[in-house]
Amino acid sequence: MSGRPGGRSGGGGQGSYNQSGSPGGGGGRAGIDAMEEPDFGPYIAELQRRIRRNWAPPVEDRSKRVVALFNISRDGRLLSLRIQQSSGSPAADQAALAAVRASAPFRQLPPNYKGNDIAVQFIFDYEIYGHGSAKMR
Repeated sequence: MSGRPGGRSGGGGQGSYNQSGSPGGGGGRAGIDAMEEPDFGPYIAELQRRIRRNWAPPVEDRSKRVVALFNISRDGRLLSLRIQQSSGSPAADQAALAAVRASAPFRQLPPNYKGNDIAVQFIFDYEIYGHGSAKMR
């Protein structure tokens, strides 16, 4: 299971942004590119913990992946939620949506983030091993 702000695809769930300073290094006022970007790493890690606690995947006979896309407001409210990629199992898709809903409201967005909300792509991924045992990633 992984979470990423900004709707970026791919695994890993790091959720952090690149920190960069001013490339000019001159003696004038700092430009907009010198502003510190927020570190979403701790925010996404907490979001993952909360959603994982609330996720109850159905017992089925095959591995599956559900990709949910949702928006969180500056104050932590869940603004929207939808399935971006279905697992093919309505029960698994509904379990993913229920886990996100049960985890809201979330913490406030980092104070140095200037946007009004963030888009999060969240991957619910579990594999079936052997005789019906499941492992969450």
